[in-house]
Amino acid sequence: MPAGVKSVVALLLAVAVLIYPATVLANDTGGTAAEGTAAGRADGRADTNSVLWFGAGCLFPYGILAAYALAPSPPPTRLLGRSSEYVAAYTAAYQASAKRARTCSAWIGTAVAIPPAVAVTLFIYAFFSFLSHGPIGG
Repeated sequence: MPAGVKSVVALLLAVAVLIYPATVLANDTGGTAAEGTAAGRADGRADTNSVLWFGAGCLFPYGILAAYALAPSPPPTRLLGRSSEYVAAYTAAYQASAKRARTCSAWIGTAVAIPPAVAVTLFIYAFFSFLSHGPIGG
């Protein structure tokens, strides 16, 4: 094969390799807004690490503030090739569902952590009060 033909074939192959992924990713697999909402809600709940947010809630008020302040974002690979309506509905539903799951777990962690924290605080107060004043009535 002549050198000129080889370079043309190589150039065409290089262009094909560069263009092919763009055409594959640009294919619109569709999806309605209702499908995006349903999938976003399910994925938002499934992707939330409840144990992590429960533990964060035990650090009241920091865990609660973080659960409300940090906005979750869906993995972009789940949105490739989808219609714009699907992407918008999926993203909104994902964020709302994940934030709801995060805040719920954080509040449960707070509810579990506050009574022991109050008990330890009262014990420490009573202990140091006993050390400085002696026994009650004595």
